[in-house]
Amino acid sequence: MKTASASLLLLAALVAAPAVATAQTTPAKTAAGRPTAAAALSGTVADSLTGQPLAFATMVVRKSADPAFVLSTMTDEKGAFRFEGLAAGTYNLLGTYIGYRNGAVEAVVVSANTADNKPLTMALAPDRNLLKEVKVTGNRPFIELRADKVVLNVAESPIAQGGTAAEVLSRAPGVVEQGGRYQVRGKTALVLIDGKLTNLGGTDLASLLASLPSNTLDKVEVVANPSARYDANGGAVINILTKKNSAFGTNGSVSAGVGAGRFARYNGGATLSYRRDKLNIFGGLDYLRTRQYRRFESNRVLGQETRIAEASYSVTGRNSQTARLNFDYDLTKRSSVGLQIRGIVSARETDGNTNSAVAGLAGPPNATNALQTNGTARGFNPTVSVYYRTLLDSAGSELKLNADYLTFHKRFDEQYRNAGYNLLSEEATTNELRTYSPARNSVASFTADYTRTLGKTTALEAGLKSLRTVTDNDINWENLADDGNWLNDARRTNHFVYREYINAGYASLRRPMSKKIGLQLGLRAEHTHSEGESLTLGQVNRRDYFNLFPNVSLDYAMSEKQQWNFSYRRNIDRFRFDIVNPFLTYLSPYLYYQGNPNIRPSFSHNFSVSHSYNNAVATSVSYGRHTNALAEVFHRDPATNIVIQSDANLSRATTLDANVSLTKQLGGGAITTANFVGATYVRFYSPSMPWLNQSSVGVMASSNTTLNMPNGLRAELNLFYRTPLTYGAYAFRAQYNGSVAVSKPVLKEKGMLTLTVLDPLNLQKSRYDTRAAEVQAYSLDKTETRFVRLNFSYRFGNQKVKIIRARRTGIEAEKMRLEN
Repeated sequence: MKTASASLLLLAALVAAPAVATAQTTPAKTAAGRPTAAAALSGTVADSLTGQPLAFATMVVRKSADPAFVLSTMTDEKGAFRFEGLAAGTYNLLGTYIGYRNGAVEAVVVSANTADNKPLTMALAPDRNLLKEVKVTGNRPFIELRADKVVLNVAESPIAQGGTAAEVLSRAPGVVEQGGRYQVRGKTALVLIDGKLTNLGGTDLASLLASLPSNTLDKVEVVANPSARYDANGGAVINILTKKNSAFGTNGSVSAGVGAGRFARYNGGATLSYRRDKLNIFGGLDYLRTRQYRRFESNRVLGQETRIAEASYSVTGRNSQTARLNFDYDLTKRSSVGLQIRGIVSARETDGNTNSAVAGLAGPPNATNALQTNGTARGFNPTVSVYYRTLLDSAGSELKLNADYLTFHKRFDEQYRNAGYNLLSEEATTNELRTYSPARNSVASFTADYTRTLGKTTALEAGLKSLRTVTDNDINWENLADDGNWLNDARRTNHFVYREYINAGYASLRRPMSKKIGLQLGLRAEHTHSEGESLTLGQVNRRDYFNLFPNVSLDYAMSEKQQWNFSYRRNIDRFRFDIVNPFLTYLSPYLYYQGNPNIRPSFSHNFSVSHSYNNAVATSVSYGRHTNALAEVFHRDPATNIVIQSDANLSRATTLDANVSLTKQLGGGAITTANFVGATYVRFYSPSMPWLNQSSVGVMASSNTTLNMPNGLRAELNLFYRTPLTYGAYAFRAQYNGSVAVSKPVLKEKGMLTLTVLDPLNLQKSRYDTRAAEVQAYSLDKTETRFVRLNFSYRFGNQKVKIIRARRTGIEAEKMRLEN
């Protein structure tokens, strides 16, 4: 009878697993993902013969009085599991593990008094015949829309195979990218890799993400409302987590892919891991070669007398090699240490041309210019991280210590050939200039995070962080003289070093106020010291400021199916490091960028209300009020007709955002669809630049559908659409695209073939208008997006015991700042 009951419970768990995937261990979770009840069910799972703990076993609990109530979780590395936030009552517990007989404990009484709930011990018996007779197959959805965050399970997406991290982020619901700057639901987002700061922004960040193969990624977490534990910078967090673990024993995988758009592309990689007892080692090498074109057109009207048209075409090739090594070791049953090393070597070559024409508002051009560009860029990004983690008591108090160091070395070598012709005077001019610009960014940080349970219902989190960031940019420009020698161009050459030191501390207290209401209070304190030094001008700008960032979150569980969350958070938006460099940067013959050494960070008050229903429908509305708002501005140099782009502080800005997401499974799990619709409104207020005050509501919609077919065949369709949106100086036109992929297991399911078609109709492009006092421009930016890819992957080694979730190190918990 027990065997039949366990089988029925396992079947119910497999059917209900997708529906509870967003809840995991907490059926009565609030909209922010925190339990509203103190009752918990915990224990350990072990081998009945050896007594060894079984890591990552599947545990399922069902409420005896409610057959529809099914919840699942996995044991940790030490075979321990815990279901939190359970209402008092009687439950049935099932344990499953590949290669073992199912285990069941019925009529487990969970008391509202935490002290009465003693840990359980479940022993599972090995079953060697089970692997030959029973085959269990399951897939996580690519997009999990949770109440507190969006999770992209990259390995579960056929479209992602053989691609890049930049392509994966472009499919995240509610995420918008513009020039390497990311926003989540209208908020500036920090982009992290394994929880670590890369200290790159703009085109540098875009280049890094385009060089990072998607095959190295495990998942991407998008957090719209981070707590006090997260850095106060930015209103949202995008955390890219790379693969780190595999099954017990010695295992590995290899992958290779080819693709084509206008040009061919290639990728390949290999991983190898060893895990036994206390030791876990994982390493990997990946290679990515891409080549794609970019077409850019701009028509500018300057004042009331001049019109400039520019059209450019360039081809950029990228080579990148990524190496990873992870080492984890359990010192005792309570403590562990780890080392993570990652390095990315990238090379980029670009060839292009730009044709410009200057004319009056009416009539033919009176001057033309032809620019030829070719250059290379090389980068090296090594990262070293060390962690120590220990449990301090049986109640689960924990201490995590992390030390991280990363650098990004880069060098740009570019050459420009200008040929100008004055049609009025029939005078031709030619000149050549080149730049070699070595740069180095380094980030060092140390963090300490402490968690503790106070009494029966209260949880405390506290931590300290020290962060040092140094960016060193040495930009050298030279002109070719008539005698054939290269001479320094003093107008453009500059050497700028920016140093920033942030020391922070935080504390967060969480406790239920009643069976349905939970409260969390958090406070983060940050002291910042910065130094911007122009070695060329001999000037140093120093600043010191101290700020407090409170965080309040109130949860209300209306029922087991409906939860509400109300939250408030104060944030700081820090400027990019390159913004404070006052020198002009050459972009094109009639477009330059100039930094602003007087720029100040922006502060904001952010409020949000969210609601979730049945772990399937999530709705949120958020409002933000910003002071010293950061915005891009443009002005015209009347002597040269050059448009200069810069950044400035505006008096204030407001943001309003509303989102609805729906996840649904159809056909008994054969079809999984995740749909998102969001509306964003951003308005700046600037008395001196009234053209920046214009705004409009933009609506973004995305849909991702996965179809599971017989024989392991799997298909995925992704669609995206965004209505026109006015945002400060920019008025964006509508955007839309779609992608499709099909995957098929081969070679006894150890291999996988995936065929992907990205943007088959070649619809994706960026079109926008730019407004300023004497500048009105229309621009079209079309980067190649239509590709066909064929990818193959193969797994080898011990596949009997599989890792179900990636092991988390203390480093991953540290969410650091990234300049956008």
